[in-house]
Formats: sequence, structure tokens, C-alpha cells
Amino acid sequence: MATYVSLVNELLTRLNEVPLDTGGNGFSTVRNVQALAKDAINSSVRRILQDGQEWPFLKTIHTQTVTPATRQYSFPTTYSSVDWDTFYIKQLSSQSNPPGPLKPIPYEQYIQVYRTVDDGGDLINGDGAPSIVYQTFGDEFGVTPVPDAAYEIEYVYWDVPADMVAYNDICIIPDRFKHVLVDGAMMYMMRHRSNEQSASIHQNNFEDGIKAMRRVLMDDAIEVRSTMINRSSGVSNGGYF
Repeated sequence: MATYVSLVNELLTRLNEVPLDTGGNGFSTVRNVQALAKDAINSSVRRILQDGQEWPFLKTIHTQTVTPATRQYSFPTTYSSVDWDTFYIKQLSSQSNPPGPLKPIPYEQYIQVYRTVDDGGDLINGDGAPSIVYQTFGDEFGVTPVPDAAYEIEYVYWDVPADMVAYNDICIIPDRFKHVLVDGAMMYMMRHRSNEQSASIHQNNFEDGIKAMRRVLMDDAIEVRSTMINRSSGVSNGGYF
């Protein structure tokens, strides 16, 4: 993966400007066009990430250790969205619970079907190993049954990386698409120079490059599944399956 300084230098080379020291000497204190180039690289990365919240290179596996009698848990502070189909409870040796995926349900279904059971359960020690995960309206998820031990729940979420700062920070964009990133940075640099004609050309290249990234990385699904929820007025669990 490309480093921050290597991307800045590639941009400076295209601008016919003096590149920076690859060892990082003076990187944090550069001024004028070199400083603008650093900002342009980060701006281009942010623009790419905004165009596709669920880029596969942003996927991160997280393990949450639950607390007995605690129902809801916060997502990591850097998350943007979560893959609800990836929640998985690991086997806890002291409990001998069977490992396996947790069934995701909407919050409304939890309220209609499961909350009364949880409210009437053991509020001090919990009721058992979770088998269901439910969505909330905040940056949290809930599990039911209410855990009675420190089970480990693993899931995948999409991260929101911070801007690159140090010269050797690694860029999140895969190397095979760094030309797209540099096109975006060129667009910002040309606008700073009030060269709208050149900025427009680089903008078109940038947007075409992002579309190509989406086709390669996001639009070629391995499989297609129906997410339709069957509803029936004749069921006894509040209309949910």
C-alpha cells in the first residue's frame, strides 16, 4: 500500500514541483504548494470514501465481549455502517454454548416479540447465550436473550479512517486505484490555481475512475438474496417470523 509521502510526491511530480524527502525529513512543516498537495491527497481520499460507504477495503472485524445482564452495546467510534448478517457468537468454554450466527431483526420486532420476555427475566445475572441481534435507532446494537456470561460476539463493520498525517501513514485506497486518487488530487490543485479547464478534465477522469472502482469492488455481487420479510396476520408472535 502507498504511503502518504509517496502519494504526495507522485502528485508533485505531475505538477512539475519539487518532491519531498521520502524519509519524512521536514514533511510536517512544509508550506506553499507542498502543503497544498498534502491537503489535496487527503481531500481526494475523503471524496472516494464518501462515494461508497461500504467499500470492501473499509471492512473491519470487531469482537465485542458482552456483559452479563447488559442488553445493548455501542459500535466502535469509527464505524459508518455494520453488516448485520455477520454477527456470530463464539463458544465460551465455561458455558459450553453452541457457536453460531445471530439472527438479525429490526428493533420493532424486538419490542413486539422479545422485550417483554427480557424485562421479565433475570435482571441481575442475565438469561443465557444470545441467539438474536437487533438494530436500535442509535449507534448501538442489542442482543437477546440477555447474556448471562462474558460471551464474545464477532461482527464486521465498515470503518471511517482518519486523514493521513505522518509521512509513512498507509493509504487505505488499494494501490491499483491510486491513479484515481491522484486524478482527484490534481482536480483540487488545478482549482486552487484557478485553472478550471484543467480541473474539469481531471474531475471527469476522477469520476470515471470512481465508477470503475465501484464496478470492480462493489457491483459484482457473489450472490443475490431476497431480503423480503413474509408477513401473515395469522401468526401469534406479533406478525413477525
